[in-house]
Amino acid sequence: MIAGKTWREIRMIGLAYILILEMLAIPVLMLWPDIYADLQRSTLFRSLGVDWIKRLGSGISQRNEEVAYLNWCAVMLFFRSTNLVGTAASVLIGTGLFAREREANTLEFLLARPISRSSLLWQKFWPCAVVVTAPIFIVNATAIPWSWQLELDLPKWELFLASLHAAIFALAFLTLTMYVSIIVRVQAHVAAIVGAFAVLQIGMYLTQRIRPYSLFRLVDFDWYAPIMTGNTPAWQMFDPIRSHGFTTYLIAATVLLYLLSWRAIHRTEP
Repeated sequence: MIAGKTWREIRMIGLAYILILEMLAIPVLMLWPDIYADLQRSTLFRSLGVDWIKRLGSGISQRNEEVAYLNWCAVMLFFRSTNLVGTAASVLIGTGLFAREREANTLEFLLARPISRSSLLWQKFWPCAVVVTAPIFIVNATAIPWSWQLELDLPKWELFLASLHAAIFALAFLTLTMYVSIIVRVQAHVAAIVGAFAVLQIGMYLTQRIRPYSLFRLVDFDWYAPIMTGNTPAWQMFDPIRSHGFTTYLIAATVLLYLLSWRAIHRTEP
Protein backbone atom coordinates (compact mmCIF):
# COMPACT_ATOMS: atom_id res chain seq x y z
CA MET A 1 0.00 0.00 0.00
CA ILE A 2 2.79 2.44 0.89
CA ALA A 3 4.69 1.49 -2.25
CA GLY A 4 1.54 2.06 -4.31
CA LYS A 5 1.00 5.48 -2.74
CA THR A 6 4.62 6.40 -3.42
CA TRP A 7 4.28 5.27 -7.03
CA ARG A 8 1.15 7.39 -7.54
CA GLU A 9 2.95 10.43 -6.16
CA ILE A 10 5.99 10.14 -8.45
CA ARG A 11 4.69 8.51 -11.64
CA MET A 12 4.14 11.83 -13.46
CA ILE A 13 7.66 12.91 -12.52
CA GLY A 14 8.90 9.65 -14.00
CA LEU A 15 7.01 10.27 -17.24
CA ALA A 16 8.39 13.81 -17.49
CA TYR A 17 11.86 12.46 -16.76
CA ILE A 18 11.65 10.02 -19.69
CA LEU A 19 10.34 12.69 -22.04
CA ILE A 20 13.09 15.15 -21.11
CA LEU A 21 15.82 12.57 -21.61
CA GLU A 22 14.37 11.57 -24.99
CA MET A 23 13.96 15.17 -26.10
CA LEU A 24 17.58 15.84 -25.21
CA ALA A 25 18.78 12.73 -27.04
CA ILE A 26 16.97 12.87 -30.38
CA PRO A 27 18.28 16.21 -31.72
CA VAL A 28 21.95 15.55 -30.92
CA LEU A 29 21.76 12.11 -32.50
CA MET A 30 19.92 13.19 -35.64
CA LEU A 31 22.19 16.19 -36.19
CA TRP A 32 25.35 14.12 -35.90
CA PRO A 33 26.27 14.10 -39.64
CA ASP A 34 26.27 17.90 -39.77
CA ILE A 35 28.05 18.20 -36.43
CA TYR A 36 30.70 15.69 -37.46
CA ALA A 37 31.37 17.56 -40.71
CA ASP A 38 31.81 20.80 -38.75
CA LEU A 39 34.12 19.08 -36.27
CA GLN A 40 36.36 17.87 -39.08
CA ARG A 41 36.85 21.45 -40.24
CA SER A 42 37.20 23.05 -36.82
CA THR A 43 40.43 23.55 -34.84
CA LEU A 44 38.68 24.97 -31.78
CA PHE A 45 39.28 22.06 -29.43
CA ARG A 46 42.96 21.84 -30.32
CA SER A 47 43.48 25.47 -29.33
CA LEU A 48 41.84 25.22 -25.91
CA GLY A 49 44.08 25.00 -22.87
CA VAL A 50 41.89 22.71 -20.74
CA ASP A 51 43.10 19.12 -20.86
CA TRP A 52 39.78 17.33 -20.39
CA ILE A 53 38.06 19.48 -23.02
CA LYS A 54 40.92 18.72 -25.41
CA ARG A 55 40.41 15.00 -24.82
CA LEU A 56 36.67 15.37 -25.34
CA GLY A 57 37.20 17.29 -28.56
CA SER A 58 39.75 14.81 -29.81
CA GLY A 59 37.36 11.94 -29.12
CA ILE A 60 34.38 13.35 -30.99
CA SER A 61 36.39 14.61 -33.97
CA GLN A 62 38.33 11.44 -34.77
CA ARG A 63 38.76 10.49 -38.43
CA ASN A 64 37.05 7.17 -37.76
CA GLU A 65 33.41 8.26 -37.70
CA GLU A 66 32.17 5.15 -35.90
CA VAL A 67 34.53 5.76 -32.98
CA ALA A 68 33.77 9.49 -33.02
CA TYR A 69 30.05 8.74 -32.86
CA LEU A 70 30.51 6.44 -29.86
CA ASN A 71 32.40 9.24 -28.11
CA TRP A 72 29.65 11.68 -29.08
CA CYS A 73 27.07 9.42 -27.46
CA ALA A 74 29.27 9.16 -24.36
CA VAL A 75 29.22 12.95 -24.14
CA MET A 76 25.59 13.64 -24.98
CA LEU A 77 23.71 10.63 -23.62
CA PHE A 78 25.74 10.20 -20.45
CA PHE A 79 28.14 13.02 -19.56
CA ARG A 80 25.43 15.60 -20.31
CA SER A 81 21.94 14.08 -20.11
CA THR A 82 22.05 11.40 -17.42
CA ASN A 83 24.35 13.43 -15.19
CA LEU A 84 22.20 16.53 -15.40
CA VAL A 85 18.67 15.15 -15.63
CA GLY A 86 19.34 12.01 -13.60
CA THR A 87 20.76 13.97 -10.68
CA ALA A 88 17.92 16.50 -10.84
CA ALA A 89 15.28 13.74 -10.89
CA SER A 90 16.94 11.94 -7.97
CA VAL A 91 16.95 15.09 -5.86
CA LEU A 92 13.40 16.06 -6.85
CA ILE A 93 11.97 12.63 -6.06
CA GLY A 94 14.01 11.97 -2.92
CA THR A 95 13.43 15.37 -1.34
CA GLY A 96 9.86 14.73 -0.31
CA LEU A 97 10.07 11.08 0.69
CA PHE A 98 9.93 11.79 4.44
CA ALA A 99 10.23 15.56 4.86
CA ARG A 100 6.95 16.03 2.96
CA GLU A 101 5.27 13.53 5.29
CA ARG A 102 6.36 15.63 8.24
CA GLU A 103 5.07 18.83 6.66
CA ALA A 104 1.74 17.15 5.86
CA ASN A 105 1.55 15.73 9.42
CA THR A 106 1.28 12.19 8.05
CA LEU A 107 4.60 10.81 9.26
CA GLU A 108 3.16 9.92 12.66
CA PHE A 109 0.41 7.94 10.91
CA LEU A 110 2.98 6.08 8.79
CA LEU A 111 5.14 5.22 11.79
CA ALA A 112 2.09 3.98 13.70
CA ARG A 113 1.09 1.52 10.98
CA PRO A 114 1.49 -2.20 11.79
CA ILE A 115 4.60 -2.58 9.64
CA SER A 116 8.23 -2.36 10.60
CA ARG A 117 10.18 0.79 9.94
CA SER A 118 12.53 -1.25 7.77
CA SER A 119 9.57 -2.20 5.56
CA LEU A 120 8.37 1.40 5.53
CA LEU A 121 11.77 2.58 4.32
CA TRP A 122 11.96 -0.09 1.62
CA GLN A 123 8.43 0.51 0.34
CA LYS A 124 9.14 4.22 0.06
CA PHE A 125 12.51 3.63 -1.58
CA TRP A 126 12.09 0.96 -4.25
CA PRO A 127 9.41 2.69 -6.40
CA CYS A 128 11.62 5.79 -6.44
CA ALA A 129 14.65 3.68 -7.37
CA VAL A 130 12.73 2.21 -10.33
CA VAL A 131 11.55 5.64 -11.52
CA VAL A 132 15.07 7.10 -11.26
CA THR A 133 16.93 4.25 -12.98
CA ALA A 134 14.55 2.71 -15.53
CA PRO A 135 14.29 5.78 -17.81
CA ILE A 136 18.07 5.79 -18.26
CA PHE A 137 17.98 2.29 -19.75
CA ILE A 138 14.80 2.94 -21.75
CA VAL A 139 15.93 6.19 -23.37
CA ASN A 140 19.47 5.03 -24.08
CA ALA A 141 18.08 1.87 -25.68
CA THR A 142 16.08 4.04 -28.09
CA ALA A 143 19.39 5.54 -29.26
CA ILE A 144 20.03 2.25 -31.11
CA PRO A 145 17.18 2.58 -33.66
CA TRP A 146 17.78 6.33 -33.94
CA SER A 147 21.40 5.55 -34.83
CA TRP A 148 20.26 3.13 -37.52
CA GLN A 149 18.67 6.11 -39.26
CA LEU A 150 22.21 7.49 -39.62
CA GLU A 151 23.54 4.11 -40.82
CA LEU A 152 25.54 3.85 -37.60
CA ASP A 153 25.33 1.30 -34.84
CA LEU A 154 25.72 1.35 -31.09
CA PRO A 155 27.16 -1.71 -29.31
CA LYS A 156 24.34 -3.03 -27.14
CA TRP A 157 26.48 -4.50 -24.35
CA GLU A 158 28.66 -1.42 -23.97
CA LEU A 159 25.57 0.82 -24.06
CA PHE A 160 24.04 -1.30 -21.30
CA LEU A 161 27.21 -1.07 -19.17
CA ALA A 162 27.34 2.71 -19.52
CA SER A 163 23.63 2.94 -18.68
CA LEU A 164 24.15 0.71 -15.65
CA HIS A 165 26.92 2.95 -14.34
CA ALA A 166 24.79 6.07 -14.93
CA ALA A 167 21.81 4.46 -13.19
CA ILE A 168 23.87 3.55 -10.12
CA PHE A 169 25.19 7.12 -9.91
CA ALA A 170 21.61 8.45 -9.99
CA LEU A 171 20.63 5.85 -7.39
CA ALA A 172 23.44 7.04 -5.10
CA PHE A 173 22.11 10.60 -5.32
CA LEU A 174 18.57 9.37 -4.63
CA THR A 175 19.73 7.51 -1.53
CA LEU A 176 21.68 10.54 -0.31
CA THR A 177 18.59 12.71 -0.75
CA MET A 178 16.41 10.16 1.06
CA TYR A 179 18.80 10.14 4.01
CA VAL A 180 18.74 13.94 4.24
CA SER A 181 14.94 13.85 3.91
CA ILE A 182 14.76 11.68 7.02
CA ILE A 183 17.05 13.77 9.23
CA VAL A 184 15.91 17.23 8.03
CA ARG A 185 12.34 18.24 8.81
CA VAL A 186 11.64 20.81 6.08
CA GLN A 187 11.39 19.73 2.44
CA ALA A 188 12.82 22.99 1.11
CA HIS A 189 15.83 22.60 3.39
CA VAL A 190 16.45 19.10 2.04
CA ALA A 191 16.43 20.42 -1.52
CA ALA A 192 18.76 23.26 -0.54
CA ILE A 193 21.26 20.98 1.18
CA VAL A 194 21.47 18.33 -1.53
CA GLY A 195 21.26 20.91 -4.30
CA ALA A 196 24.13 22.89 -2.78
CA PHE A 197 26.15 19.69 -2.48
CA ALA A 198 25.57 18.88 -6.17
CA VAL A 199 26.49 22.41 -7.27
CA LEU A 200 29.65 22.24 -5.14
CA GLN A 201 30.63 18.97 -6.77
CA ILE A 202 30.06 20.41 -10.24
CA GLY A 203 32.12 23.47 -9.33
CA MET A 204 34.93 21.25 -8.13
CA TYR A 205 34.78 19.28 -11.36
CA LEU A 206 35.15 22.45 -13.42
CA THR A 207 38.22 23.51 -11.41
CA GLN A 208 41.23 21.73 -12.86
CA ARG A 209 43.36 21.28 -9.74
CA ILE A 210 40.61 19.87 -7.53
CA ARG A 211 38.66 18.06 -10.25
CA PRO A 212 39.87 14.58 -9.16
CA TYR A 213 38.07 15.11 -5.83
CA SER A 214 34.66 15.71 -7.43
CA LEU A 215 32.07 12.95 -7.50
CA PHE A 216 31.36 13.86 -11.10
CA ARG A 217 34.84 12.60 -11.94
CA LEU A 218 33.26 9.14 -11.61
CA VAL A 219 30.80 9.86 -14.43
CA ASP A 220 32.62 12.08 -16.90
CA PHE A 221 33.70 11.66 -20.52
CA ASP A 222 37.01 10.06 -19.50
CA TRP A 223 35.00 7.25 -17.91
CA TYR A 224 32.06 6.82 -20.29
CA ALA A 225 34.01 7.04 -23.56
CA PRO A 226 36.21 3.99 -22.84
CA ILE A 227 33.11 2.02 -21.82
CA MET A 228 31.27 2.92 -25.02
CA THR A 229 34.28 2.14 -27.24
CA GLY A 230 34.85 -1.22 -25.54
CA ASN A 231 38.13 -0.25 -23.87
CA THR A 232 36.74 -0.64 -20.35
CA PRO A 233 35.29 -4.14 -19.94
CA ALA A 234 32.80 -4.93 -17.21
CA TRP A 235 35.36 -6.37 -14.80
CA GLN A 236 37.28 -3.09 -14.74
CA MET A 237 34.10 -1.24 -13.77
CA PHE A 238 33.64 -3.47 -10.73
CA ASP A 239 37.23 -4.29 -9.71
CA PRO A 240 38.68 -1.54 -7.48
CA ILE A 241 41.86 -3.55 -6.83
CA ARG A 242 43.18 -4.24 -10.32
CA SER A 243 41.42 -1.30 -12.01
CA HIS A 244 39.44 1.85 -11.25
CA GLY A 245 36.33 0.07 -10.00
CA PHE A 246 34.27 3.26 -10.05
CA THR A 247 30.97 1.36 -10.30
CA THR A 248 31.78 -0.61 -7.17
CA TYR A 249 32.49 2.61 -5.28
CA LEU A 250 29.09 3.97 -6.29
CA ILE A 251 27.37 0.75 -5.21
CA ALA A 252 29.18 0.88 -1.86
CA ALA A 253 28.13 4.51 -1.37
CA THR A 254 24.51 3.64 -2.17
CA VAL A 255 24.49 0.75 0.30
CA LEU A 256 26.12 2.88 3.01
CA LEU A 257 23.61 5.69 2.53
CA TYR A 258 20.73 3.21 2.64
CA LEU A 259 22.06 1.80 5.92
CA LEU A 260 22.36 5.32 7.31
CA SER A 261 18.77 5.94 6.24
CA TRP A 262 17.71 2.70 7.93
CA ARG A 263 19.37 3.79 11.18
CA ALA A 264 17.89 7.28 10.92
CA ILE A 265 14.32 6.05 10.35
CA HIS A 266 14.58 3.81 13.41
CA ARG A 267 15.64 6.81 15.49
CA THR A 268 13.06 9.17 14.03
CA GLU A 269 10.31 10.63 16.15
CA PRO A 270 7.25 12.12 14.42
